[in-house]
Amino acid sequence: MPDFLHPLLLIFALTISTSAAANEPSFPSGAPWFNVSRPLTTQDLRGRVVLFDFFTPGCINCIHMLPELERLQHEFGKSLLIIGVNSPKFVASQRSDNIEGFIQRYHIRHPILTDQGMVLWHHYGVFAWPTLILLDPNGQVAGRYIGEGHYAEIRHDAIQTLAQARRNHRLIDTPLPLRPPGQSSHGLLQPGKVTVQGNLVAISDTGHNRILLLDRSGKVLRIIGNGHPGDRNGAPGQAEFRSPQGLAFVGQSLYVADTDNQLIRRIDLTHDRVSTVAGNGRRRFAAMGKHPARNVALNSPWGLQAIGRVLYIAMAGEHQIWQFNLTSDQIGPYAGSGREGIDDGSLAQASFAQSSGLAYHQGILYVADPEASALRAIHIDKGQVRTLIGTGLFVFGLRNGSASQALLQHDQGLTWLDGRLYIADTFNNAIRVLDPHTMQVSTLATGLDQPGGLVALNAHTLLVADTNADRIVTVDTRNGVVQPWIIHGL
Repeated sequence: MPDFLHPLLLIFALTISTSAAANEPSFPSGAPWFNVSRPLTTQDLRGRVVLFDFFTPGCINCIHMLPELERLQHEFGKSLLIIGVNSPKFVASQRSDNIEGFIQRYHIRHPILTDQGMVLWHHYGVFAWPTLILLDPNGQVAGRYIGEGHYAEIRHDAIQTLAQARRNHRLIDTPLPLRPPGQSSHGLLQPGKVTVQGNLVAISDTGHNRILLLDRSGKVLRIIGNGHPGDRNGAPGQAEFRSPQGLAFVGQSLYVADTDNQLIRRIDLTHDRVSTVAGNGRRRFAAMGKHPARNVALNSPWGLQAIGRVLYIAMAGEHQIWQFNLTSDQIGPYAGSGREGIDDGSLAQASFAQSSGLAYHQGILYVADPEASALRAIHIDKGQVRTLIGTGLFVFGLRNGSASQALLQHDQGLTWLDGRLYIADTFNNAIRVLDPHTMQVSTLATGLDQPGGLVALNAHTLLVADTNADRIVTVDTRNGVVQPWIIHGL
């Protein structure tokens, strides 16, 4: 299992109080609320069984909890009030527009508030993401669950708590001011990654659960996926994806990191068919060795990079880089111990932190490591990992200069162009540049909105998935000018 209880998380637990956790919460004054028509109050919670989900938007383990929360909501309905408590690790996660994008991306319908000043975090003595707190109708703590994977336990405790409350006639069912967000079916919705081969451009339209295939002028050639979340194979109009991210062309195939399905999919561009080529649809930790590609559980595959007939996978949920040999049909961990961290060394000893983006140049596989706000390099021939930018899981910012002193903030995408490495510095809303010869870091463009992926379109133009703005933009590498890339026929 990943290291949910990393010692550095204890910096947020300085005021843990068991007695405080037994009292009703006091919501932070003026805190932003989402998916409600007015802020909820302590009075709204009385007489209800409540499940607080303490999360931070960049955390893959928190993202893993969302389907379980949806499942609980479907099962319990109005009997269980789920409230997401955004407890920001990164500065960017405090901004309301970023939380709105997160809600759109994952189709979240339950209420969410931003825990300004970490008031609720301290009140309940939380020290790790995610943490869930179950409250009975009197506001007393009925259950505490640290980390992901506690669905069965939460379900059991919720059933018991509701049964006790019914026996005591403690439940109320007065309406709450809930207002789930609308979802647009037009244009793009939270596009994650983009890639190019020849005259073809591919975009993962993540929020719409589909892949777009366009030409270089922006004309839509094919829409692959019917928009419904699922794992169905077949023709473009029948196929289904679930929050797809990374993309990689290999010959006449386009490979897709179908992130929330825990699958790698293949789009046959010659015959217009989607198939599943890796993953069994389950998610687990601590896989070892090589496996037949369809027989292994994956863990949030996020970024892809093809080198010949080998597909490298940034396995965000496993904090590893995986290797998929397309010829032998074998897949398994390649680099990373599975422990979340920023350790260098051999492939087996090194640690990564939610790897999400990959790029390759002359024997080096570059890795965007967002939870450490880091840029890593894997020297394939030497079997060694080293850190180019970044020093720790809680060290982030926007600072240029020497790579050893530079700071990023939750970077998620990389591409190589004309001797430089371009970085989608996601939570800084910027495109950063590393010159590997001088080891100097600079900022090319700012003013974006959580860019997630980027690729070279031509000799002086980057194509960027500006995720939170629901758009694709171009960035001129000569002057940093950002312009919308117009899509025709969507």
